[in-house]
This record gives sequence, C-alpha cells and structure tokens, in this order.
Amino acid sequence: MENNKASKSIQKVLDALNGSELLLKLEWNEWLEVNPPYENVDYTQSDVFTRFSRNGYDWDIQGILYTPSAEVDNKIAIVMFHGGAGSAYGKDKTPDGRPGLPRILAAQGFKVLNLTYPGHYPPGGVWKESVKDRQPWYLLDQKLSDQEIYDRNLKCTFNVILQGSAQLVDEHLKGRKILAHGHSTGGPMAAHLYRFTDQTEVIGILGWGSGGPDGWRKEWRDKTKAEDDGRKGIDEMSKRSVQAFSKAGYVSDPELCPWGGAEGFVQWAEPIRSQMKTGLCDNQHMVVPDLLEKYPEITGLPREEYFDHLQDPDPEWLKSINVLLMVGGDDKGHWVAGEQEEDKREIFMGRKYEAAGTRVHVVFVPKYGHYGMMEKHNEKIAYSWLWAFKEGYFSN
Repeated sequence: MENNKASKSIQKVLDALNGSELLLKLEWNEWLEVNPPYENVDYTQSDVFTRFSRNGYDWDIQGILYTPSAEVDNKIAIVMFHGGAGSAYGKDKTPDGRPGLPRILAAQGFKVLNLTYPGHYPPGGVWKESVKDRQPWYLLDQKLSDQEIYDRNLKCTFNVILQGSAQLVDEHLKGRKILAHGHSTGGPMAAHLYRFTDQTEVIGILGWGSGGPDGWRKEWRDKTKAEDDGRKGIDEMSKRSVQAFSKAGYVSDPELCPWGGAEGFVQWAEPIRSQMKTGLCDNQHMVVPDLLEKYPEITGLPREEYFDHLQDPDPEWLKSINVLLMVGGDDKGHWVAGEQEEDKREIFMGRKYEAAGTRVHVVFVPKYGHYGMMEKHNEKIAYSWLWAFKEGYFSN
C-alpha cells in the first residue's frame, strides 16, 4: 500500500502532536488541505451479532465489521461507538450518501468494528414503526411484551452495552490492539472498553465530540457550571424529533450539511437509527446521582451496576494509552459551553488525561457542529487520526 506525503496542514498537526501544548487550532483553509496518508483499497462489510447475558436477561447486540482487502497493520483494529439515539448504520454513511467514518477508515486499510447498542437495531436492520410508536428490540428473534421491555429499559445499563460490545470485539478482533472511538454518549464507552475486553488491548482513543469518562463529566459540570444535569424520568424514553434535534444544538452550517437541516437529518435517520434513548442511558451519561440511586431500589440490581461507570479508569491503563481528541468550533456541548477556553469540555478532559500521565492532544476544527463527522469533508477527521497513527502517536 502506497504512502502519501503529508500536506502542510497535516505536518502542522504532527508537529503539534510531538509538542507539549495541549490544544492545536486549525484554520478552515488548513482543514481543507488535510490529505489521506494511504492510497485507498477495496473492503467488504457484513453485519455481525452475538448474544450475551447480564442483569437477569439475554441480550442481542449487532455491529458492522469492515475488512479491507489489504491492511496497513493486521495487529490493529478500530472500534466505534455511536451516540445515544444512533446505530452502526447511522455512522455507516452520511445523510447525503457519502461514506461515513468507518467506511473511510476501512478504505484506508484498517479493520473496523462499528457497534450498535442493544435494543437499537431492529430485525433486518430497518425500523418499520414510526419513532413515536417504536420500542427497543433487545432480542432479535422474538417480540417481547411491553412489560418486559419496560423492565429491560431499567436494566440496560452502561455495563450491559459494554459487556456486549466487548464480546463482539473479542469474537472478531481477538489478539489485536484497539483504537477506540466513541461519539457523544459513546465517548465514555470508548474510555471504558478496556474493562470488559479479554482478548484485545485498547491502546488509544480517537476523539470527535467524545469528551471523556462520565465521572469526569460531572467534575467538569460542577467546576464550570457549563451545563445543567439534563435529568430524565426514571422510565422515560426520549424520542428524537426535528424539534428535539434543533433544541439540542445539533443543527450546523447549512453549507456543510447538504441534507436539509434538522428536517432532512431526521427523515434520513428514521429507518436506520433507533431515534430513542432511555431515561437510564441519559441519567447515567449525564450523571444524576439522586436518580441513579432509585434504579437499584426498583430493579433489585446491585448499586454498582448503576454507579461503577463513574469510577476513574485504571491509573496504569491511563499511563499506557494515547488520546487524540478532536472537536468542532460550533459543537454546543463540547466547545461552545464554557466561558473560558480552559472551561471547554474537551480541554477539561484533555487536562484530566494529562494529569493522569496520558499522552493527549486536542485538535480544534472551526465551523463543525456536534455531527461534524457527517458533515462535508468528514473524511479529513479519519485522515487526521490515521496520520497520527502512521507517525507513531499511538505507539507505547
């Protein structure tokens, strides 16, 4: 596989990654000059599934496995977690049909496992019910009663998602070193995958609107007052609508989103993304301790099942990994929130990693919003990650 020469803007990134400053800010014209590190290859993709048990139930989990015809390094793989109401197919392509990040990474010669949370993938992969009428599909070969679904909604914890994800990872990527990426709600999952995988080694975090562990998010909120706790009802099921999408600040520069704003995004998303998020998922990710205390009382599950995702990652693991966070300048939660630069969420997370002895940098890209990984020129996010890999940033 041929290697390409780094553009001037990529060389600026690589120089920064070898420096001591946490933050690098790129100009838009520099972003447009980011080029691929490798020539593209063909790849195949297939749905993969596994069943696992936790919290008194069996659960199904799905992912998309991308296998390039020629790999840059067959000891490496990339694992991807979607945001709270998404799916693997929501990351596979952009709303206007361009390749999503997993396809771009596979075409560059990297094996990728793109995951869907339990309940967020329906039989056959296409949602037939409208968003307002749908419920999670926790088992793909049987229709569950409403009563069981409601009970599962209170028991499908962060740990359920991670256990199933790790089982898929171990089954398909055994023996590999993992670069983990999580967007939004998936960001903390990427930072805790190491706790659940037995057959792989997580060596780095690839960030875009990722933040860090949920316990650190609460520290950030308490320190900066940059957001409220966003609490949801114990058994609430949030459904993504045009209004909800806009209220969350996910609408970005129309020139970069050629799918017709919030209306176009939601129309595209309805058949392939669950567009649902349980109150439990929200309350764990947002960290609402008084509400989290109620779940073990209701379900009879151990308190740790609802709280242990708030623990700091293992100190020795933090010292062993390398983290590359990236953020868009119009990302409401990860950059706009916070009065001072040091109050921005991605900077706060970078400082937390830094204090733990992690090699970490933050790359700022103007114009992009929270869904920048779908917006025009999204391939340059993947290229930036891969240039860092190529130049040894993720080597221990």
